[in-house]
Amino acid sequence: MTVRVQSEVRTVVLSDEERQNGKYSDFSLQQALEAMHQDGLVVLKGVVDINHIEALNQRMSADAEKKRDDPEQVYNHSVKSNFLQRPPVTEPNLLYDDIYYNPTLKKTKLIVYISYLGHKPIWNWLTANTALANTGGMRQAVHKDNAFIHPQYPYYFIANIPLCSTSVNNGATEFWLGSHAHTSNHDQRVATKPEEITAHYLLGEPLPAVTEEAQEIRRSIRPPIQATCSAGDIMIRDIRLWHAGMPNETDSHRIMLGLGYQNPVFPNSSMMCHLPASQRKFFEKAPGNLEVRAKFYEEEEFERTTLDSVFNLRPVYSK
Repeated sequence: MTVRVQSEVRTVVLSDEERQNGKYSDFSLQQALEAMHQDGLVVLKGVVDINHIEALNQRMSADAEKKRDDPEQVYNHSVKSNFLQRPPVTEPNLLYDDIYYNPTLKKTKLIVYISYLGHKPIWNWLTANTALANTGGMRQAVHKDNAFIHPQYPYYFIANIPLCSTSVNNGATEFWLGSHAHTSNHDQRVATKPEEITAHYLLGEPLPAVTEEAQEIRRSIRPPIQATCSAGDIMIRDIRLWHAGMPNETDSHRIMLGLGYQNPVFPNSSMMCHLPASQRKFFEKAPGNLEVRAKFYEEEEFERTTLDSVFNLRPVYSK
């Protein structure tokens, strides 16, 4: 096992012995967990078959072209450089175990998930995030992925699987390392205008955007970086971590799958994956120490639904 620091992002690389055993050593797990608790971000290097990554990238890049041409396409944070995109989950030839379950290395990923979130984590979000080609100059505001008063413990993270190597040129995401452990709703803008209110943004409650004042203070402590990684890696980030989508100045789309995992004690039961009934058998074969929370649809209804683009983790606390 080797641990490397790359542009300040901590990475964990499987040794030959760890790969053969299908799990990280205790020390490797320690390094991954230290990165998550201290930085809110870690990259697990080389844990997905590159051939599977390339097949998905080819298919989803073609899908991205169609979505971009759709005049009704909705963009993340209203910036026309980035949108959410459904993976090809209806096509069994593109459903790879090592992406969704990583069977030969299932202990490698899952033990990190369990150790950080608690037993047993809930998988309830599946999408892809696409930084569109030739969108130089377009970036998102610095934000968190919630619009409510969030708890200040590890209650959720996103596992991003890049379908190509990421760089500053093609829109590697900007991260404010360590911000997850030093943030609260007081760092976010508050919804005060009617036009800011949506189904999930409520008057008087936090919006995702981080205030300029909070950014200025945090920048003096630890300025943001763009986190690079390679195809075949998995990048795990705490949901509280400040981040922003960045310009893609290349001719190729930069696509990352996004799988979301919830701490089982966090009181949200409404978030779920939205999946085709035709592939229920595949998606319900999760290992016993992972809960898959999903709604399954017949073909026509699945094509119509847009619920898999709605990310709403609002908690409901019992009295």
